[in-house]
Amino acid sequence: MGGLFDFMGNTLSRAETFIDQQWSQRMVQIAVYSGVVFYVLSTYELINAVEKQLSNIGLKVGKDGTRLVHALIFAVFMYFGSRFILDPLVARIHLKDRHPDSNK
Repeated sequence: MGGLFDFMGNTLSRAETFIDQQWSQRMVQIAVYSGVVFYVLSTYELINAVEKQLSNIGLKVGKDGTRLVHALIFAVFMYFGSRFILDPLVARIHLKDRHPDSNK
């Protein structure tokens, strides 16, 4: 039975190392972050609420116009979120990886 547990432990260790190496790549970080932002901003309820708000202020943009507004909102979230949330978070994680006894 020890062989099976050793195999599973080694496999999990290799998977953890692979994930850690991939996470340190900027493109992977941006891809994960953009997926989360897209998921949040693409809910039908939010899209309908934005379309309703646009029509309340006199802008009848239709579905394509609402999609354009959402694309602009997505771009803003991507820029500011990656600059002021994702970058500091990743820097803090990498700092802890280099100095495990550090509380910063």
